[in-house]
Amino acid sequence: MTPVRHLTLPHSGLLLLIVLAAALPSPVSAQVNVEALRQDDPPLGYSGTFGGDLTLRTGNVELVQIGLNARLYKVTESRTTLMVGNGGLGLQGGSRFASSGLLHYRETYLYNETISPEWYGQLNYDRPQLLDFRMVVGGGARTSFASGEWGNFGMGAAFFFEHERLDLADVAVHPNQTTVIRGSYFLTLRLVPNENLVITSTTYLQPVVGNWGDLRTLANFRVAASVTDELDLTVSFDLRYDSGPPDGISALDTSLRTGLRYTY
Repeated sequence: MTPVRHLTLPHSGLLLLIVLAAALPSPVSAQVNVEALRQDDPPLGYSGTFGGDLTLRTGNVELVQIGLNARLYKVTESRTTLMVGNGGLGLQGGSRFASSGLLHYRETYLYNETISPEWYGQLNYDRPQLLDFRMVVGGGARTSFASGEWGNFGMGAAFFFEHERLDLADVAVHPNQTTVIRGSYFLTLRLVPNENLVITSTTYLQPVVGNWGDLRTLANFRVAASVTDELDLTVSFDLRYDSGPPDGISALDTSLRTGLRYTY
């Protein structure tokens, strides 16, 4: 596993990087697999990562995109705080930019060795998905089935309030605004074949409460190989499925990303 160093930059500067990353266009979908952005064992105090990647997207939009991402941890004996910002620039169809952005805040508490309650809030937008604004507020708990030097296997469950505003024509069948409560269930697997290689996989199911016909699915697979103690080369594959997409939007999106990540 790539060692994580304690934060040496001013906290205000790191917060600025997170905000700037979220303000720029980025390769994220309407739903965001934040679980894939987590780090399993951040040290006590402040730590985090800052990096970028190259994205190739298919489905609703065909584009090449350079992404920017930052995350900041504050860890105490009883609580872990996570802030995430994603952003970047993309060229679509050889001429115009596609844009999206994300800000995510999460608090996770150490209840016991098995269960960790948490709550979170999130804001994001995604113009290729016709999403003008999305707000999520929710909470739940996570647990680990097995862990060791080989890695770990765990799951989590939560419920969240979701409000979306879409940029749709007046004649569209799908409503321009939706407000629902969704369940969120995920499985995570992290494998560490050696100290220079980490393989992670995360899968989400997010149905509307009381209506499994309105289902969203997210999947992420990522390989990170150490170049130096602080620098990783990453390759990620993302899949997103929406059983009830807005008018003119494909139900399935995929994303293949390669990039570098700096850990401090």
